[in-house]
Amino acid sequence: MNFAALRSVQSLLSIAFVASAAVFLASCGGGGASGSPATAGSPISITPQAGSLYAGVPYTISIVGGRRPYLITSNEQTLVALGYSTSSSSFEFVANNPGVVDVGQDPDQVPSRTLIITVTDSSGAATTGTYNVLQNFFTGYGVSYQSICASGTGNAPQACSGLDSVIRFSPTSQGTRYGNRVLQFDKIRGDFQFVQEDPAVVPQLVNQLRATTDQTGLVLARIRVTVAAPTQIATYRITDVRTGVTTDQTFLIVQQDPTTTINLIPNSFTFTGGLAGTCGSGSGQSIVLGGVGPYQVFTSSPFIIAGPNPIARNGDLVSVTVPVGVTARSARTGTVTIIDSQGARGTITVTSQPGTGTLPPIAVSPTTLTLTCVAPTGSAAVIGGNGSLSAVTSHPRVQATISGNVLTVTRLVPDLPVTPYPTTATVAITDGATIVNLTATVPASCP
Repeated sequence: MNFAALRSVQSLLSIAFVASAAVFLASCGGGGASGSPATAGSPISITPQAGSLYAGVPYTISIVGGRRPYLITSNEQTLVALGYSTSSSSFEFVANNPGVVDVGQDPDQVPSRTLIITVTDSSGAATTGTYNVLQNFFTGYGVSYQSICASGTGNAPQACSGLDSVIRFSPTSQGTRYGNRVLQFDKIRGDFQFVQEDPAVVPQLVNQLRATTDQTGLVLARIRVTVAAPTQIATYRITDVRTGVTTDQTFLIVQQDPTTTINLIPNSFTFTGGLAGTCGSGSGQSIVLGGVGPYQVFTSSPFIIAGPNPIARNGDLVSVTVPVGVTARSARTGTVTIIDSQGARGTITVTSQPGTGTLPPIAVSPTTLTLTCVAPTGSAAVIGGNGSLSAVTSHPRVQATISGNVLTVTRLVPDLPVTPYPTTATVAITDGATIVNLTATVPASCP
């Protein structure tokens, strides 16, 4: 502190006081000159003597009464650097932002630190003023979060895996909120992204987002945490676009199981074949209710076809198909699993099973054919059997084919060289389970 000027003034005042006293004493003794005594100044005070002061803002304090010059000091030199003398009737100062604040403050009030300013006049009389220096950052005094995370017995976490949270933020300076102010949010670290509020904007998830404060000075920004993200501390930055002022914020992400439930109606399909040994085929549709789209579709077996993939939104339909051609002697079961954007899942059970019905046994009519070299081809009707039919012959020069319900038997001609062959041929018709024979009489050779 610089007390040199004050000491000089005090020395002059002391000399004047001694001289005045000498005159006063001489006058009392009757031998001195007569005169009026000195008039004392009014008590020293300052105004305002109390109040709240925002850091970074100039303030003026007025001095009333007392004897000049005045020594001005503060009890928090790092907060308000005061330590000088003045003969002015006022002084000005700017407080720094308090990094350490008073204990026991209401969490909803602006953080502040107590400051005491002392003004001492040249006669040693002093007065003090007590003030609260309030933190004053343009980007406010912190943020709050609103989430739908499971809260258990306490408050809900700020954010949790697979779900959305909303950041509520009010840029404030000198106790004033700013409406229609553009703020920029930038992801720094963590398993999250900002969500575009307009659902038509692509992409929906971004690492940088701009938002404008409303009339009350409040801005909202939505974040979405990655599905199954582990518990972690995430960081983002808020920038006032007009001034470039920034502040970094952290929040806690808690890993939680999905809170949403996906209901699939119906949640099972059973397709039954018409015959034993033939599994059922067909299609069905389920409605997707609950969860948050889009939804991914997965099948456990290649014999199941499901779609569309992805499913866009809650309330859409998913189709499930078992194609024709699935054959088995026992039921085959698979699943269609639907997973939403938050990790919640629902399952459709799909069963394709053979039927119990049987077809009539294989029957052929006529059961015998006679073929000649001139008319080497004959036909017979075939019915019954389980599934497709096939035919084989025992004769090297006789062929047999089945088309629909018609069996065609042909004696190949001519024979080169002419060689005698058996004169009968057995044609076996089978469905893979049973066999019926047809006998064909054929010439031994055909030149």
